[in-house]
Amino acid sequence: MSDLIERGGIPEGFKVEVFDGRVIMTPQSPEQHWTVRDVEGAVAAAGIVRERVFGDVLITFPGENDAAPDLTIVGFDAERRKNSYSCVDVLAVVEVPSEPNDEKDYVRNVQKYGRFGVDIYLIADPFKKAVTLMSEPHASGYGHVVEIPYGQPVGFTLATGERVKIDTSTFPTRDGNQA
Repeated sequence: MSDLIERGGIPEGFKVEVFDGRVIMTPQSPEQHWTVRDVEGAVAAAGIVRERVFGDVLITFPGENDAAPDLTIVGFDAERRKNSYSCVDVLAVVEVPSEPNDEKDYVRNVQKYGRFGVDIYLIADPFKKAVTLMSEPHASGYGHVVEIPYGQPVGFTLATGERVKIDTSTFPTRDGNQA
């Protein structure tokens, strides 16, 4: 799979992940793209340089399935290994679900990101029209979880002290019947 990614074998506009031993290839929705762009803009406005922020880049998790989050922020000392980073370098992850009540984002990723100590996990859900912000990672998830409706500002502070404020009023919404 990594070889396919490195050779550019993934069609533009698609996201490919290996999850639970399966290869999942899904098209990115416009809502996912626009939401990620809005978050990237907020991260840039916080002064975080682009070399520490990326989307759909492989993050390795020892002994578990790797992931390619919609948006990842890594620390100052993050070391790139080929075309991936280690989960120990990750400060924050943003995911935008591609379907309502996405078990991968709301259950499995919560457990994995918490277990591996990802400090901030944010789910921007166009179906719920809300952001779920998680912090205080622990062995089975997160100790602090808050849901904020779209339209309300969302803020978090990275372990580096950098503060990110996101205006969610521009986040697009989607009903559960859209394919």
